[in-house]
Amino acid sequence: MTRIVPTLGVARLVSSARAVPAAVPRASFLFLRHGETDGNLNRYYQTEDQPLNATGEAQAAAAARILSGHGVADIVASPMPRAWRTASLAAEHHALAPRPEPRIKERVYTALFGQPNADFDWAQDPPGCETLDQFVSRVRDGLSDALRAPVAPGRERLVVAHGGVLLVLTAMLGVELDPSLHRNATPMRFVPAGAAGWAAERLA
Repeated sequence: MTRIVPTLGVARLVSSARAVPAAVPRASFLFLRHGETDGNLNRYYQTEDQPLNATGEAQAAAAARILSGHGVADIVASPMPRAWRTASLAAEHHALAPRPEPRIKERVYTALFGQPNADFDWAQDPPGCETLDQFVSRVRDGLSDALRAPVAPGRERLVVAHGGVLLVLTAMLGVELDPSLHRNATPMRFVPAGAAGWAAERLA
């Protein structure tokens, strides 16, 4: 079973993400969290170059097959290997090359790499690590810029990133995700809903 993104301390992340109004066009787009890694499976702080494990490779390939049935205009991805590999597998079905967006990398815990994180808390700012506010600010800016460029009618942009990035995104848009949508390699679509709201749906 793939891991759900930890949510302890997420209220502070949500507050930080909503401090500035979301600058996202009212157009649907796709999102995919990367496949599983050993860090996800065994719950430790991951280095920036953490790759997918064998399960993650299979998950990413399965997600790519699902996305092959949708009109992907282009792909914006975190350059971290676990997300970049996931994006590259999806790109193969559309004859596309992912475009890197460094600002949507996962939160970086440099001083804690390799240590257990079973008690992970988003609200904590450990010494020698990226603070929550720094993380949220860069991700919010990166997502806003990634989603701002227009796409061809009838097609959608695909964003491939991380669990923490998904938390920032849903906070920005005011979306309450079903917990199952936080799992690794779950392709989803975000769509405008109502006058100013958003909704998310699993792709199949």
